[in-house]
Amino acid sequence: MIEMLEYSSEGEEVEIELLKKIFKGTLDEIDIKIYMFLRENGKISDSEIARRLGISVTTVRRRRKRLEEKGILQIVGLLLLKAADVQYADVLVKFRQGTKVEEINEFINRAVNNPRIYEVTLYIGGEYDVLLRFFESSLERLKYHIEKFVRSSNVVEYYTINTAIGSPKAWYKVFKIKIGNKG
Repeated sequence: MIEMLEYSSEGEEVEIELLKKIFKGTLDEIDIKIYMFLRENGKISDSEIARRLGISVTTVRRRRKRLEEKGILQIVGLLLLKAADVQYADVLVKFRQGTKVEEINEFINRAVNNPRIYEVTLYIGGEYDVLLRFFESSLERLKYHIEKFVRSSNVVEYYTINTAIGSPKAWYKVFKIKIGNKG
């Protein structure tokens, strides 16, 4: 069972200041608050955001659309895998030295188009070159599909599978994870 925890208003203020520093003028406090409302509820209306911020609906709509057009903000639906009792794992992959760029791109494209992979992150430097996040209905099926995908390619030198047991914080949402049934 996963329970949602609430952010404190103090935590929100710290987050707003941190995001302002990270985005260095790209996002101001109003943009960040619009994002935070949408993060908590992607279906919240511009009218409701405007009411909560004490600004006009036109201002909220204009800012939201600008952020979307710049590709900074995208409103998406997320499946919370552990809440749905779905198994998932991070697979860290190291490519063979001397592999052609075309072969790596083919591997990445296969990963992007694989419906069991919900995230692909490329790295520069470090021990691994790419992170693949897989999900499946059971641990057995998860392992089978990971092995099948990774071993079907000759560009992989080695890989590590890290099976997840939960995400106490993901997408800026905090979750309480209960492992097992007590009582």
